[in-house]
Amino acid sequence: MAAKARELVSAGSALAKLGATLRELRTARGLSQAKLGAAVHSSADLVRRVEASERFPSRQFIAACDQALEAGGALVDLWPAAEEERRRTPSLGSARKSEPSARFDPKASELVVAEWVAADPGQAAANEGSRLWVTEDDVEVAGGMLAMFRQLDHAHGAGQFATQLRTYVDTELSSLLSRSAASADVDRSRARIAAGFLELAGYQAVDAGRPGWAQTYYKQALGLTHGVADDAYGAYLVAVNLGHLALHCDHPQVALRWAQAASVRAGTSASAATRAAIVAVGARAHARLGDEREATAMLLQAEKLLDTSTSGNEPPWIAYFTRAYLADEMAHCFHDLGRAPQARAQVADALLGVGRDRVRRRAIDATLMASTWLRSGDIEQACTVGFEAVGYAARTSSGRCVDRVARLLTDLAPYAEQRAVADLDEFVRQVLPAAAKRATATPLPA
Repeated sequence: MAAKARELVSAGSALAKLGATLRELRTARGLSQAKLGAAVHSSADLVRRVEASERFPSRQFIAACDQALEAGGALVDLWPAAEEERRRTPSLGSARKSEPSARFDPKASELVVAEWVAADPGQAAANEGSRLWVTEDDVEVAGGMLAMFRQLDHAHGAGQFATQLRTYVDTELSSLLSRSAASADVDRSRARIAAGFLELAGYQAVDAGRPGWAQTYYKQALGLTHGVADDAYGAYLVAVNLGHLALHCDHPQVALRWAQAASVRAGTSASAATRAAIVAVGARAHARLGDEREATAMLLQAEKLLDTSTSGNEPPWIAYFTRAYLADEMAHCFHDLGRAPQARAQVADALLGVGRDRVRRRAIDATLMASTWLRSGDIEQACTVGFEAVGYAARTSSGRCVDRVARLLTDLAPYAEQRAVADLDEFVRQVLPAAAKRATATPLPA
């Protein structure tokens, strides 16, 4: 097989040769792109893009494919030349540079969600070619790294640590996924940790203003949960991650559809907090569409579900969804429905229940609080809370915090002659100049 692989290499770029060889080896063994992707703990889309020279692969991915296809090193031998070509030719770019555009495209995820809903859950194929087993200790180390990156994200947003996270995903995590798991339990634990990394990378992409990248990361995470039949986590990714992304990009109908699909697929087997979080996204979508009756009904449903939740029985990835986080969802619903006093009461509960280390969340909620005072006509109080919000936002590198503060400044612009507004505007220019610049530039997203 290795000799045959080398014969398949034809004229063209090194990356094209690598992709063509991968395709020929795969078809020679009668494997679909999906089956090869499952065998190396990746996705069919990644296999397709590498074969088409649309994405530069990591060495770990190529090594895993080499083992799964029993290529005898043929693929690994081709990778250095492709890497050298990539370094010499900036237009080829890295894996991240070849990601989709920063814009959100609902159609890019519609098919993924539809396939997830229709597919039968099943165990991903194991890469039996490797004997460097992934053990519980390996997964525990990766879990510790994920916890660290999450804490950095809560405190700082998608700043310098986002690059370090993506590097870890491209190297250490890719290597972990390319090896065989010591048991089915280890495989399941590894998939959850890996999905957690990809979920966080997607969340940071949203924070940095790259929703197209986020879609790609969420899609990869969804594939991992499906591979180990983890419908609960998959439903969470579809509703809470993709659904919130759709809301962020002003596609409430899409968010509602995805939340409904996730709710049906998860059924009653998902934990109470998971189901509450999914229902809350549906409420947010209804509120954005102006349907107060449905939004209120779903908020009450989410509240009842969360009341039945026991913290010790919740999966680690949903443990954060406490009453304070539901209050945040409620506050946004009431804000979108034009119910400023109700929104203010809920955001006050959210701020009281969120830890001081959750700086980005506090910045976003404080900005929302300021907006509720503005809607109630109390400009002085809006500016007072606005100072607090800007103080939090300035401690992060969060693009969403910048946008929220910029939107607040824009909404306060009609009252620019008032001293409180002028003082807040000057404070923003001093400590968060990006928000001041954003407020006077292009229209802000919803």
